Amino acid sequence: MESLLVIVAGSMILAHEGAHVLVTRLLGGQFRRVMFRGVAVGVELTVTGLSPATVAWTLIAGPLAEALVAGIVVALAPWASTWWGLLLAVQWGANVVPWGFFPNGGTRLWRLWHARAAAS
Repeated sequence: MESLLVIVAGSMILAHEGAHVLVTRLLGGQFRRVMFRGVAVGVELTVTGLSPATVAWTLIAGPLAEALVAGIVVALAPWASTWWGLLLAVQWGANVVPWGFFPNGGTRLWRLWHARAAAS
């Protein structure tokens, strides 16, 4: 069970970062590099010239890809669906919640939303 959990967690991380890259490229941005910060991994993207809504889609793509992987795994191994749900909650807690001090997608979405609200 532990090895399966590690494989699924790794797949979710790869899907998350890969979705950021894929959607950014499809919408006109550029992939720069993979970055490692301690135990965290991320991708550096260039989104210069993209609209705020487009940048938001590049940020949202990662968590949506994680949810897709979790859904597939629940379908294939429903006996462990509690574990997959917990794993997704941990991943989203790290990536979607706007911590402010941690450069994650949630923080970037929060700042994008606030900048847009201030401009209106």
